[in-house]
Amino acid sequence: MSTPITISYDLNPPESVETELVEAKQASFTVRKAPADGHKVYYAALRDAIQLARNQVGDELTAWRDVVGKSEVNMEARVADDEDEEEFEEEGGDES
Repeated sequence: MSTPITISYDLNPPESVETELVEAKQASFTVRKAPADGHKVYYAALRDAIQLARNQVGDELTAWRDVVGKSEVNMEARVADDEDEEEFEEEGGDES
């Protein structure tokens, strides 16, 4: 066996984001063949390990992007609502 592919990340999301996703992670992906098995076989196994790593880490980071993006959209909507209320009150509006 050859040296595994190791990927690690440590995210720093905004404090307002509430999720059960893991902020820091390290994952290792095994290359199931060695260069001694032949270059063609080894590089095919290496390509498979890289694809697995890319897919797994990509899925995890996409989940983070979705959670943070949704949080930011909700925050912007709250700010817009607050601004609308302030404008309404400045114009002398009555909510009843």
